[in-house]
Amino acid sequence: MSEPIKYLTEENYAPYWLQPDVTEKTIKSVQSKKDYLIDLGRKISGHERFYMVGSGGSYSVQFPLRYIAEKYTKIPVLNFSSLDFLERKPIAVDEKAAGVFISQSGKTAEVLEAMRWFKGQGGATVGLTQKTESLINDEVDHPYGWDAPGVTFGKLASMYYIFGSICREKGYVIGDEMIATIDNLLDKLLPMIQLAKKRAKKQGLAMKEQTEMFVLGGGINYGLTYQFAVCTLMEMCWVHATHINYSEFGHGSIEVFTPGSAALFLRGAVEYPVSEKILEWAKGNGVECIEFGGLANDPSNLETPFTLFIELEWFSYYLSLAKNRDMNAWRYYHLYKF
Repeated sequence: MSEPIKYLTEENYAPYWLQPDVTEKTIKSVQSKKDYLIDLGRKISGHERFYMVGSGGSYSVQFPLRYIAEKYTKIPVLNFSSLDFLERKPIAVDEKAAGVFISQSGKTAEVLEAMRWFKGQGGATVGLTQKTESLINDEVDHPYGWDAPGVTFGKLASMYYIFGSICREKGYVIGDEMIATIDNLLDKLLPMIQLAKKRAKKQGLAMKEQTEMFVLGGGINYGLTYQFAVCTLMEMCWVHATHINYSEFGHGSIEVFTPGSAALFLRGAVEYPVSEKILEWAKGNGVECIEFGGLANDPSNLETPFTLFIELEWFSYYLSLAKNRDMNAWRYYHLYKF
């Protein structure tokens, strides 16, 4: 006989990342390490090129930093998925390069291998892991752990401090804005949480029967677009999800935005040029659309990767409840040897 079905409720099911005060504890932990991170950025700011390497969520959080560097500075900042980095082994990595190697566990094999290769080429290495004590941090030149339960915010807030410091040392005012963003972030995030939770209940139930979803975003929020489609909807909710850059919507995606399909729109503080037209067209063609980005109080462009994340994580929770899908469990992940 099969095991009895366990039905998930708000009373018996809450992932660790949605436990009370996780957001506050994580941001405060990063803020407490501000001096170390600012000094770390200063120490590596003399390098000419900067690389970020990580997998999954540790890959997605790199996108805002590259976006900021390219939009507001002339600093070369490159982002890589770890195995792609190892396949490519960029020829420009030398003693003038610095790399940030990101891993929640601190022992991701391909990140560890990439870091060792990078170090062998003469580059300066930074470890960014959840716990300060980790395999990666044992070997890098500059070890760091955010030492708090939240994962995405721990990584991203820490990198805002590091790269904010680098930008400031190189004479770009955006560096001060990045640092101030994290200094004041809780003032923006905490008032949102109950609003996001309340709205997400209706949104999750509305999407209960959907087995496929499109996630659209662009600009500074494209990394979150990727993360939510791949690391949350596919990995944790077992939804067939596709991440779409607004810029590429007309090149294929438009043909499958058919009546009854579902699309999630990530709206930022800087409106992407074609996003409004895409949303209008999708609604007109019978696509079930949900917009995210309206709950924070006047967020800046730099704040939206954080404010949107609050909305999305509560949506995924109530979607998982509606689908009776425990986001803490996997079918195959633990069986696959990387």
